[in-house]
Parts: sequence; C-alpha cells; structure tokens
Amino acid sequence: MVNGERARPTRRTFVAAAVATTAGAGGLLGYQAWPRREYPRHVPLYSATVAKGPAPQGDPVPGEDRTLVQSGEVSLLIRDSRVLQTAPDASALLTTENIMLAAAPEWSRTGDFKEFARSALQDVFVLSDGLPSPVAAWTPYWRFSWPRDSAFVAVAQAMTGQPDAAVRVIRFLRSAQSDDGWFEARYVPGTSRSPDRRARQLDGSGWALWAADQVRARLPADRARVEVASWRSLIVRSTDRIISATNTSSGLPPATPDYWEVTERSPTLATCAVLAAGLEASVRLLTALGDTARAERASRALTRLDATIMSAYGRYGYPRHPGRSDPDIGAAFLLPPFRHAVNEHALQGLVSLLPRLKRPAGGLAPGSSWHRDGISWTPETATVAAVLGASGQTQRARDMVQWLGEHRTIGGSYPEKVLETGEPAAVAPLAWTGAAVLLAIQALEG
Repeated sequence: MVNGERARPTRRTFVAAAVATTAGAGGLLGYQAWPRREYPRHVPLYSATVAKGPAPQGDPVPGEDRTLVQSGEVSLLIRDSRVLQTAPDASALLTTENIMLAAAPEWSRTGDFKEFARSALQDVFVLSDGLPSPVAAWTPYWRFSWPRDSAFVAVAQAMTGQPDAAVRVIRFLRSAQSDDGWFEARYVPGTSRSPDRRARQLDGSGWALWAADQVRARLPADRARVEVASWRSLIVRSTDRIISATNTSSGLPPATPDYWEVTERSPTLATCAVLAAGLEASVRLLTALGDTARAERASRALTRLDATIMSAYGRYGYPRHPGRSDPDIGAAFLLPPFRHAVNEHALQGLVSLLPRLKRPAGGLAPGSSWHRDGISWTPETATVAAVLGASGQTQRARDMVQWLGEHRTIGGSYPEKVLETGEPAAVAPLAWTGAAVLLAIQALEG
C-alpha cells in the first residue's frame, strides 16, 4: 500500500458510540457501518504532527531540522503553526510559514473548509520546504520521496501559490528518472538512488507527466515555455516509455506494482489509468514543445489504451485486474483531475464501488479485495474526494472532506490511517493526503 506498509489489524473493538457520529445519519457515504467485531492488533499513532525545530542528533536527512511531535507535546508548538517554540530561529521559520499561507488562494482561506485547507497546506509545507525533494512523511521508514506522492505535492503547490516549489519537484522527478523512462518505487530525497530493492513502478512515468502538465498550466505563459523546454527529457522519456509499454498484442502494459506497492501478476487498472492520464498530459506538453510527431504518436497510443481499459476493465465494472471482480479506486484515475473530461461510465463505476470500500469509521479502504481490518486510509479517501469534487459529485466530495478534517490528529495533521474507533493512526502528516485534500477543496471551493 502507500509507502509500502500494508494495513495492520488492531485489537480495538468496534465502538458503537464512536461510529455513531459518522454512521448515525447514514454515514459518510450513506451506508450502514460494519457489525461489531474484534481485530487482532492496534496500530499506533507515530506522531501527532511534524514541526520545524531541533531534530535528533545525527539525523541523516538534509534540509532544515524537523521533529516528530507526539500527542503530549503539541503545547511545544507555536500556536497554529508547524514550528517549535524552542527552535533557535523560530521567528524566521514562522515568518516563512506565514508567507506561504498568505500566498495561498482565497478559496483556501475562506469558506467551510478553510481550517482543513490550512492544515493541509502546513502538512505539505513541513514535508517539503527546504528539503531536496518532498518526503512522504517524517517517520524514518517513510522519509523518502515517492514519485506518486511527489507528483501530488507538486500539483498542490502549483495551485496554492507556490510555483517555485512545484517546479523544483518536477526538476527532481526529471533528475531521478532513469534514461529508459522508468522510476524507482521511492528515492533517497533529492537523488536518483533507491533506498532498497523494491521493484520499479511503471506508473511513475504517468505521474510525472500528469504533474508536469498540471504545473505548466498554472505558470505564467512565459515561464511555462521556459520550464517545459527544460523538462524535455522527462517528457520525452516518460512518453516513449508508456508508448513502448502499451505497444503489446493485448494493449496492456506489463504487470508492475502500483499504489498498493505489492507484487502483481497482471497489470492493474490503476497503472493503466495513470499511464493514460500521463499520455493525455504528454500530448499537451509535447504540443507546447513543438514536437508534433511525438504528440500524434502519444494521442494514438492514448486512444488505443483507453479502448483497452474499457475492454479489459470497464466492461467488468472496473476491477483491479483484467476480467476479475475485485474493483478498487483505480477507476478514480480515469477521472478529473487526472483526466480532462469526465468519463461517466468510470464515474458511475467508482460511485457504485464506494459501499464496498467503506470502513467502520467512515473512510475508504484501497480496494474491495483489501483485507477487512477495519482501517480507513486517508490518501485513498482524499483522492476519491478530489475526483468526486472535480466530477460533479459535490455532496459526496464535501462529506469526505468533512470526514477527513474531523479525523485529523490533536496536532492538526492528517494521519495515514483511521482505526475503526475513529482514532488516527500510523504516520502523521502524510504528504499524499495533505496534497489530495487541497485538490479536493480546490475542486469544491476554487
């Protein structure tokens, strides 16, 4: 799953009173909660938030010092910030954070979700500002740069008044990518080195193209031309990799891990959908570069891949694997903000899937075949909220954003997981979740 850790069961029993707040009126998605049951293990909350300030001695990650803040240490923060009171340069750090918040668009500072947007902005900021590339989280096992998470961060930064930061992320993706267009599952921040032997992920090429196009669209025209020209190698390598990978007799790419980060024996819907999103983005990027021949090849490959997705997945209700009955949120990547137009068939498939993904506390699991451990995953819930908001499912999206905001930690950060009791768990903050929350709020309020 996200950042390589599959959900771990918990010993906590289902607490009816806790669930009643989300399920009492039909629940977040309008469906009944699961019956009472016990789960074998408890997933702890590794931190309530992350703050800038003195880090443990010998911290190997370059950039400004940051500290994991536990639930009992929130009083050490400067109020409404991600800065420790004891930081030697606390005033300067607070000024930097406030400048970022002030530059954010009006939709993030007004309306029903302004508090949730501020938390998301701060979460993304503390996991990216001053670092060589964004990290997924600050807990050591997550303190690496995933192409997917980085892509979400870049898009969120571009839409919230941080163009320079967004451009730096695209430049990181360009430098990390191998010459053959592949991406590793994750990187040592700011480098092209993988910290382990995880399998490469083909979807990285699609994520890079989608992010580059989204950032380009939000830059002033003159700067966009200059930046896109400097991204040529990233654009060309990614496009050629996707075209080559889908130029098969079946039209499907090879099996590689996707956002579940597990070994696959057949290509997943999520991988195919992200590759299609990347091809659609590449047509616009290549056109901006004046590479019309390659843009035409990308357009033809996109047409073929979209038809293959419909044949192999769409006709079966958008399963995770071709011809199966195991749907997951991969269908979301066929919709805005990943694609330009709403695919009504995919949208209805995604909406019909939600009851199977709902977890006791009210959020979503990654897919219908994910083990039933009672845990809600915030990156999937936030991503679906962004998609529903951008695809006209306004009330469903608003309910999800509200749920996400209500399940932040005591430090105001979005956790990776929410237990069946409603308690936040695992790492907090998580960059993917914070960025996706901003995409969702922008779709609703922007």
